[in-house]
Amino acid sequence: MLFARVVVGLKVDGPFDYIVPKELEKSIKPGSRVWVQFGPKKTLAYVVELAKKSKIKKLKRIIELIDESPVMDANMLKLTRRLSEYYCCSWGEAIETALPEALRRGKKIA
Repeated sequence: MLFARVVVGLKVDGPFDYIVPKELEKSIKPGSRVWVQFGPKKTLAYVVELAKKSKIKKLKRIIELIDESPVMDANMLKLTRRLSEYYCCSWGEAIETALPEALRRGKKIA
């Protein structure tokens, strides 16, 4: 089983663990955008890491992978992580500041 650690563009610290459905295991990568159930809402999230284990027992599944390839590379993830630490904001907020508006809204890219 594969787990994705994701962050969301809200004022909450993450990352949060989600189960990667079998059909997405080969295509999901760090830097990908996904739809997840976050609280009562379907929310756009960003995969920051993949793991084979999770310490959390009761996890939700990723609803959908938005793009065929990641919208951020490892350098962009590292940069946004440092920005979040420097500016005392969540990692998801830092990512959303760095991305164009269309990507922040969950629109698919061609």
